[in-house]
Amino acid sequence: MTRTTFPAVALVAMSATLVAAPHYPDHSIPPACRLNGVWDRVATIQAHKRTPFSGGIQRKMLTNKNFMWAFLESRRDTLPLKTVADTARYYGMSGGAGRYQVVGSKYIEHLDMFVDPKFEGKSLTATCRVEGNTWYHTFLNSDLGDTTLAGRRDSVTEVWRRVE
Repeated sequence: MTRTTFPAVALVAMSATLVAAPHYPDHSIPPACRLNGVWDRVATIQAHKRTPFSGGIQRKMLTNKNFMWAFLESRRDTLPLKTVADTARYYGMSGGAGRYQVVGSKYIEHLDMFVDPKFEGKSLTATCRVEGNTWYHTFLNSDLGDTTLAGRRDSVTEVWRRVE
């Protein structure tokens, strides 16, 4: 190869490599799992059965590295407030927050705060898939402490709709 041919071939080869390599604006998350934004839970899929989410509002907000999740039970305003349990439900909200990361199709939450304190400081791993404005968040029941036979082998998919 002549002295002028080698640099030209090297330049073309490097350019082709750069063009063929995937380019993501944040340099780490493939488009199938870009989650930044605000999401409302709309359904659950378990044992191949999709059930609309009802009973409250669940909202998850994600920035580049952090998430916050909140749950508000519906119909709290109809409680008679005659017992301590009624009062706790009336004023109660639950949720969690922490850091998250996406590695390929894996979504990993690192829990700094959580409705169940035994999970604080732990990480939960799920699979992630986003199609249009729908996020499919799939994990095993056993990851949340379900030790029943079904829980050890059954997966749960939370279906979230992008709000913003």
